[in-house]
Parts: sequence; structure tokens; C-alpha cells
Amino acid sequence: MLPAEKLAGQTADAGLAGRDTVTYVTASATVSGLAMTTRMRTVKLITTSDSALAVVLPPVAESAGMIFFIQFVTKATNDCTIDDDADDADFDQVTLDTQNDAFVLISDGIHWFCMDGGVIT
Repeated sequence: MLPAEKLAGQTADAGLAGRDTVTYVTASATVSGLAMTTRMRTVKLITTSDSALAVVLPPVAESAGMIFFIQFVTKATNDCTIDDDADDADFDQVTLDTQNDAFVLISDGIHWFCMDGGVIT
């Protein structure tokens, strides 16, 4: 197995294959503009930042057949938006606006499909 990719303000579970990493984002500066890679299959946002929070999905073509899970574990003042990489003309911005709110996103290589995971307790 390959070690998981790490970026500033993030940790990844050890022992998982590179394409199956769980990324815990704890730094508000990282969350304000987190550009996901295809290796970030699960992202858990754990921040109390009052800054605008945004996550950008990886390119839809590179993500074909992949499933991504994004959860807003802690909720401060602002919501968190999820955007595509400007390569799916039909994608509408998704907003996580409740503590533990989550979405599952699936790529077919052309479009993103979004399933509301609801609030996970």
C-alpha cells in the first residue's frame, strides 16, 4: 500500500491505500479553499472557523467510477459549499449547512451525481 497524501492542516488514516484515504481537515485556512484530489475519497471537515468554507471536487473525468464522501462534522457560523472543478456544466453548487451534514458524490467521468447523506448522528 502507498502512504496517503498529506497536505498542510490535514491528516490521513495510516495503512489505507492511496485511493482510499480518509482526510480530516482541521485547519480553517485549508478548508477555505480545499481542492480535492482523487486520493481524497472521504473528507471530514472538523473546524470552528467563521470564514467562508469551500471544497472543490477533483476533475470529473479523472474521477470516473469513483465515490466521494464529504461530511461537515463541526458547524461554526458559516456553511460549507462544494463546487466542481468547472468541468461539469450541469453541476449545481452543494451546501453543507448543518453540523454532521454529509453528501456522497459519484462521477461517471462526464457528470457528478450527488446524493444527500443527510445529517449523520
